[in-house]
Amino acid sequence: MSYTSLKFIVFIIGLMLIYYIFPKKYRWTIILFGNLYFYYCLSKKLIIFVVLATLIVYLGAILLNKSNNRRKLIYLLTVSITLGFLIVLKYNNFLSSLINPIINIINLNIPFKKFILPIGISYYTLEMISYITDIYRKKYQPEKNYFKLLTFFTFFPKIVEGPISRYNELSKSLFSEKSFNYNNCRKAFILIGYGFIKKLIIADRAGIFVSNFLDNNNTGSYIILSMILYTIQIYMDFSGCIDIARGVSELFNIELPENFKRPFFSKSIEEFWRRWHISLGLWLKDYIFFSISFSKINMRLNKLVRKIRFKHLSRFITIAFPLFFVWFVNGLWHGASLKYIIYGLYYYFIMMLGVLLKPLFDKIISVFKINTKTFSYKLFQIIRTNIIVIIGMLLFRASTISNFISTIGNIFIYSKHKLTDFGLTYLDFNILIISLFVTFSISLASELNIDVRKKIEEQNLLFRWVIYLLIIFSIIIFGIYGKGYSASSFIYGGF
Repeated sequence: MSYTSLKFIVFIIGLMLIYYIFPKKYRWTIILFGNLYFYYCLSKKLIIFVVLATLIVYLGAILLNKSNNRRKLIYLLTVSITLGFLIVLKYNNFLSSLINPIINIINLNIPFKKFILPIGISYYTLEMISYITDIYRKKYQPEKNYFKLLTFFTFFPKIVEGPISRYNELSKSLFSEKSFNYNNCRKAFILIGYGFIKKLIIADRAGIFVSNFLDNNNTGSYIILSMILYTIQIYMDFSGCIDIARGVSELFNIELPENFKRPFFSKSIEEFWRRWHISLGLWLKDYIFFSISFSKINMRLNKLVRKIRFKHLSRFITIAFPLFFVWFVNGLWHGASLKYIIYGLYYYFIMMLGVLLKPLFDKIISVFKINTKTFSYKLFQIIRTNIIVIIGMLLFRASTISNFISTIGNIFIYSKHKLTDFGLTYLDFNILIISLFVTFSISLASELNIDVRKKIEEQNLLFRWVIYLLIIFSIIIFGIYGKGYSASSFIYGGF
């Protein structure tokens, strides 16, 4: 039951009717049943993993709250078991491929076994770790009701692709007693429709060209176009899913955190990752970066580097150590292969290079008297950042590192192919261009602090319904569908 399927739309309508008929105090139980039904439709018997992991985290948090002497042991044991599910199910083959060459020397071998991944395990595992860590740090009291905790971890709009949420933040709206709000539903419909447009009209259409071109090892300058289209595809796919998730949540008066803030307006890689997959970035900052920054090893390292004569170099070393683990985990979270680790470390290298060479860049700006406040300089920064991201996205998509390198090399090999040889007609390209112009205009308005949804809701009834109907018919007419009007799977759902 995909977010873009007719079955999901029927499911949402039915769940809303039951939810708002039910007594306010117990409405969260309807969400819980909806969560479990949705999750069972996607993962069948694998639902046992999220139910069992929630029980472990629930008991661990209760014990943490009661214990004084063994808190660290309980915490580490809870995190290890929770993380163990993810490691065994997602990373066992990767670990086997690393260990087997070593232990083969003594005639030992770890057999490869491929498991079917439960939907959302990479997302809810991070949420569980953040929850038990917050309890360990005494940030808030543990939830005493197991079923409320299960409701949070399995909340169906976020279970497929996030955003990665915090219990103390989402629980406020998840379990509060709310009345039906027609205005909220209207605004939610616009956000859901916008998500459908991103996914069905743009992402899936761009994906046709990308798959037909890159999967067949084609050559020529169209590789650059396919790299740009893949970057568009993954952004529209991922942010479209998040828009749908946030819109569906708003139908129940539940607020999910924002996960994207117009990342392609970023002027640096650091800014890009503050705007892209925001919830993952915040999780890595709070639970990896800070944990390592304040660890005994890093504190000792800081004492040593303070003795270095050059302050800039000492600052570089101070942040380089914890940031290495942040980007290593970022890459590994995305996938169980060396390619994903290198993908994470690619951004680490770019960022560290920027920090290391900052005095040189500042000197160049000073010598040539470059005005960094002009539009032209900011445009240069945005273009530079996007080029780095587009190259990173090709690495993300490539099957292997050698495939990534060969694809870059193939750009310089002449090809006689035409633009329409890869599954899209000129009409499709026109639809893409118009759709991208619309989404760019909306993004630009948001960047200028204009609330587009609020502006639409302020208009007269006739104008509003013209917008609503335009959204509906655009999706129906221009959306890309497979058999039974089913769309392709969301890319980030695979992680």
